[in-house]
Amino acid sequence: MEQRNEDLGRSFRELRRAQAGAFTRDQALAYGITDKVLRGRCRAWQLQRVHTGVYVDFTGPLPWETRMWAAWLSCGPGAALTGTTALRRYGVAGDWRDGRIEIAVPHSRRVDPRPGVVVTRHRQLPTLVQTSREPPMVRLEVALLVTARAEADVSRRAAVLFDACRQRRTTPSRLLAELDALPELPGRRILRRILGEAAEGVQSLLEQAYLRRVERAHGLPRARRQVRAADAGGVVYRDSEYPPYGVIVELDGKAGHADADGRWRDMIRDNAAATNGKLTLRFGYQLLGAPCQAASHVVAALQLRGWPDAPHPCSPTCPLA
Repeated sequence: MEQRNEDLGRSFRELRRAQAGAFTRDQALAYGITDKVLRGRCRAWQLQRVHTGVYVDFTGPLPWETRMWAAWLSCGPGAALTGTTALRRYGVAGDWRDGRIEIAVPHSRRVDPRPGVVVTRHRQLPTLVQTSREPPMVRLEVALLVTARAEADVSRRAAVLFDACRQRRTTPSRLLAELDALPELPGRRILRRILGEAAEGVQSLLEQAYLRRVERAHGLPRARRQVRAADAGGVVYRDSEYPPYGVIVELDGKAGHADADGRWRDMIRDNAAATNGKLTLRFGYQLLGAPCQAASHVVAALQLRGWPDAPHPCSPTCPLA
């Protein structure tokens, strides 16, 4: 009997460790821990109750991992992590400022509100879940689309999707396929347009602005994006390249260009392109306030290299008019 109790105690400790210290009343009862013992340990500040029927085996502030497990355990069988909570669990880098835990439950289930937890109901939840994960969570692409759709600002929606593709966590084609499988997801038209641009190679808001406000708005030829090339430093990717004319456009966002090493890498890249007879134009975030001026520079470079056509002005006041 003593050996059995010792084994049960060890198994219960392993369960709590796997769940970042969180456990349910039903789990405790299954290991021989009675309600009387739970109440006594709470009064002695050895445990704390987080949600109805969910406890944590330590006192004090709860780390994010523990809050996540406690929230999921409180929602019962069939629940799954979703939204930014799933993205954090998948290891997707991002500015996940909202500390609330997002949980998806079957549509037939009603879950009482609980502090720090956002619960959404889904009709086809079992078809969206990655069951091999513990705890279960919706597939990465579903979490990205749900998170992007929840952003009020369209640029933030684009940033969520572009960032995940740039991190090589998924691809635009996978996201488009998942979007087709979510016919009830609101905002599908905007998400589809963003993913179409990602499929063209757009990986940042600055690259999106160049595509929309410079290239398309002024009738420039269509560039190839994220063009793989090799130089003395290894493999590089050109943001936009017009192969028939030997013109490259690099777009310097905040990441990778702010320090001396980043600027040196850019110089090496531009110099390597020049030795191969290619002309590199480089724009920063100032492009957002002067897209027509940027377009005039690209037009001049393209025409210098033999582009036979002419741009068209984006408005009556455009300097290309």
